[in-house]
Amino acid sequence: MFLQVWRRVSTIRRPFGRPILPSLTVPSLRFTSTSTLADSLQKLRSQPNYFCVVDIVGRPFLVTKNDLVILPRLADVKLGDILDLHQVREIGSKDYSLKGGPYVDKTLVDVKAVVVEQPKSEMIEIFKKKRRKGYQRTIRHKQTHTVLRITHVGVAS
Repeated sequence: MFLQVWRRVSTIRRPFGRPILPSLTVPSLRFTSTSTLADSLQKLRSQPNYFCVVDIVGRPFLVTKNDLVILPRLADVKLGDILDLHQVREIGSKDYSLKGGPYVDKTLVDVKAVVVEQPKSEMIEIFKKKRRKGYQRTIRHKQTHTVLRITHVGVAS
């Protein structure tokens, strides 16, 4: 009986992930025999603004132009460096989107970012204790971050 109750509770309390994109129905640019890649890119270029889903440090980020992205510390960059982001999963606009499998070809998409700052977070305190043993430790540290500003999102010509 306990196992049956546990199964019922575990199916109800399953963790739900938040979707990366809002649940809007955007017609995807799928290629059929009548449409070509050039036609699909021309439809996408006719749109004024773009969004894209970019993998940075192994995580997907939904970005548009002038967005700030806060990442874990990137060790090999300096302030003012311009980064070309090539791992684009999807690029789209209000009416059309182009999805990769898993990534869109890097010759088709142009996404650039600038390193704005590399701050530290607020003080994080970790307290460890074992009861009745006299063991207590306090560890304090500040996590380092890198802040990127997305300067350009577009379809390459």
